Amino acid sequence: MAGALPALAAGLVPSEPADVTFVDAEGVVRHFSEYRIFGRPMSCLDRDVLSCHREVSRPGIERMLAEFRDGWRSEADFLSRKSGRDVDVRYLAVRDAHGCYLGCLEIAQWTGASAAE
Repeated sequence: MAGALPALAAGLVPSEPADVTFVDAEGVVRHFSEYRIFGRPMSCLDRDVLSCHREVSRPGIERMLAEFRDGWRSEADFLSRKSGRDVDVRYLAVRDAHGCYLGCLEIAQWTGASAAE
């Protein structure tokens, strides 16, 4: 696996093949799985997550992470497409036992018929 995944977040990783990324509380990419749906170069590790996305996506990502940090939201789900296939993308705020925001876990998986392909 690329990068370090905090033990707390490691327990949230699904058993099905999934594209998993962990972004810390400062918005820095700290881990992504070897299994990839959305390609990311190793150079994304230890970089600001916004710099790893297209400019058109950045305002939404920034808003979602701010809502996670501020406690307004704990999860977000989106349906995306990649290579003509459906992808379920789930974002989960990772918090410690005291509710302190530790970062965000992104889990992308093929959905429905796409998952069997």
